[in-house]
Amino acid sequence: MISISDACIACGICVGVCPANVLEIKGGKVVVVNESACIKCFACEDSCPTGAIKVENN
Repeated sequence: MISISDACIACGICVGVCPANVLEIKGGKVVVVNESACIKCFACEDSCPTGAIKVENN
């Protein structure tokens, strides 16, 4: 599961680093558009400047 908290500033860094195209910016917010494609590489979580993204590894 991928969760995005209110700390997200929609900078788009996570969207750019995700190799599976799981995230998009819609309506000024980052949203999960294809969670089943997530390969749990944690690139989005690691790159988020505000720590708003959490990827559960289960």
